[in-house]
Amino acid sequence: MSYRTIMVQMLNDEAIDQRVEASVALARRCDAHLFGVHVVPPPTMPMGYGEAAAYVGPEMIEAQRRSSQEVADRLTECFRRHTEGGTVAASWRVDDGDPATCYAAHARTADLCVVPQLRQSGIDALAPELAEQLIVDAGGPVLMLPRGSGASVGRRVLVGWSGRKESARALRDALPFLEKAEEVELVTVGDATGLFLDEAVEALARHGLRPRGRVVEGRDDAGPALLEQAGTMRADLLVMGAYGHSRLRELIFGGATHHVLEHADLPVLFSC
Repeated sequence: MSYRTIMVQMLNDEAIDQRVEASVALARRCDAHLFGVHVVPPPTMPMGYGEAAAYVGPEMIEAQRRSSQEVADRLTECFRRHTEGGTVAASWRVDDGDPATCYAAHARTADLCVVPQLRQSGIDALAPELAEQLIVDAGGPVLMLPRGSGASVGRRVLVGWSGRKESARALRDALPFLEKAEEVELVTVGDATGLFLDEAVEALARHGLRPRGRVVEGRDDAGPALLEQAGTMRADLLVMGAYGHSRLRELIFGGATHHVLEHADLPVLFSC
């Protein structure tokens, strides 16, 4: 089992070169086709009320279009620079439209999508929101690469097991990584009663793996505990289900997904 089509979300953030380089390395490892996608949004229209309403003339719209085209040209050059030479099968696409909708539509044709981290600063202020939205809308696994993470992903893998459907989906979606990993550990945070951690370990063993299962102490929010265990294991990939609670609830009250999105310093594969 392997990923055959990998999409990299080409946003105008400061870690774009590293993300494309890591995506190329992953595509080579999986013998996969890599395609990069950048979406050019329509010109934004400032809003106001009464006398404070801003007039948006053709000059401002044209300036926005020129700026968007410059970004698209820069990202095109970046992708082609990293994929030239025929070392990996690759294709490139620039679309016009609503970014969240277009990225999600492309993601649904891929086996795996690669996105930047939520906390990452950069030129494009929308990048974090677009990356997070893709996790929800992709319909498949999404790999978040923090700035500074190495090109090697998935040698030592920590899997967060909650027994929920999104956790089970993440485990299955990560099989191409797990089957090539040198070390795999399944961790349940808190009370493991009724979560069938042992059965999940046995199921992975039938794929020829030698995973370990472990229960660690933790509060309702498993995010900090998972990141701590990943650090102890020196993992280079964390696998977890995303949004076991609603996304809105996590944004307001906190949750494992949002904590990991903001604080992870290693690659994370999300499924929901």
